[in-house]
Amino acid sequence: MKTHCKHTRCETPAFVRRAIDHYLKGKRSRRDVTRFLETHPDLDLLAERIADEIREGRYRDTRITYFNRIEPISGKHRVIGRESVRRQIYDHVAVMALQPLFDAKVGRWQTASIPNRGTIDARRAIKRWTRERSSKWFVKLDVRKYYPSIDRTTLKAMLTRDVGDPILLRLVFHLIDRYQGDNGLNIGSYLSQWLANYYLSHAYHWIESPAMTIERTSRRTGEITRRRLITHQLWYMDDLLLIGTSKRDLKIAARRTVRYLKDRLRLDVHEEWNCKRLDLEPIDMVGYTFRPHGRVNIRSGVFLRARRTFSRARRRPMTERLARRCCSYYGYLRNSDSIRCRRRHRIDHTMRRATRYLSIQHRKEKPCSRPYPAPNPSKRSATTRAATASRTSASAATSPPSCTRTAIPRGRNTPPTKPIPCAT
Repeated sequence: MKTHCKHTRCETPAFVRRAIDHYLKGKRSRRDVTRFLETHPDLDLLAERIADEIREGRYRDTRITYFNRIEPISGKHRVIGRESVRRQIYDHVAVMALQPLFDAKVGRWQTASIPNRGTIDARRAIKRWTRERSSKWFVKLDVRKYYPSIDRTTLKAMLTRDVGDPILLRLVFHLIDRYQGDNGLNIGSYLSQWLANYYLSHAYHWIESPAMTIERTSRRTGEITRRRLITHQLWYMDDLLLIGTSKRDLKIAARRTVRYLKDRLRLDVHEEWNCKRLDLEPIDMVGYTFRPHGRVNIRSGVFLRARRTFSRARRRPMTERLARRCCSYYGYLRNSDSIRCRRRHRIDHTMRRATRYLSIQHRKEKPCSRPYPAPNPSKRSATTRAATASRTSASAATSPPSCTRTAIPRGRNTPPTKPIPCAT
């Protein structure tokens, strides 16, 4: 078994400084980050202190405050953890050091919380798969309470087997143990989303292995053939989509997957799953519904909220919160087959109003503090001033004195006029 992340040098100030810069990108305007930077203005000194803490194992300020959230569409209850700024820097150090492991283990079609993937990559893949003739049946599996159900002992055993840096392992284990409860990960943590994908990557590669094949014996010839039970798989965090040709094979694949998740990863799957035919019922995944021949629509709950938001923005004065909601929902309308809806409800016109309003508000909040300076002739070098003076004197000496002025044309088709001599 190959070991990754052997010499990460995560305890050096240079590595920690890169992690701090990566964390601060796009977050300097947040209130908690602003207060933290006021107390720690020297980032190089901060990097040295955090590097010493990682090297010695003395971690400071890793507190997490929790709050409840109810999903507006599904109604699910989630416990979200809000981490301190110093704790988030630790997360970025750990993720940057573990990145070679994540790149090697996380599967291609695990699209949640992965840069350059997400819902757009998943939508593009499912749309392409629904156009294939072999995509006839599908089944959707959902892990019950995935983040709180992750077994920390199993996760630590996986990391111990795959990671070869003891200092990095000590940091990651400390961050995991600081989560609430005796099991599970924190929803809202930068490290948790990568560890959640890494935890399910073992199931992803198991589905891609020969374990997801079956042997068939021909009754007429007695020939034994082996074929795969599914044609495609896609994970969006804890949501799994399996696509296949045969309903019987897809049921076998779903039962094997449920058994593997229960025995190896200690995860429970919702029992309300069944195989569905694609030409009778669409695939509901990542906020879209997919039909045969590549037809992509928006999920009904998302579409109703998006239409209500744009109708409110069209009738009422624009506010910042309403403009941001329009920008969020416009991505669903733009990446689906909703051109007629956009024309009927003038979605693009309302979207231009929203973006214009946000642009004006942004300029008001952050005016340009460094205008373009006026050219200062005194800052030019002596060589440049001497060359300019010599060219000016030479042109004045060679050109004859002009004593004529040209009349200005009064219309577009006015012919050119002759020079008018000046009165001397």
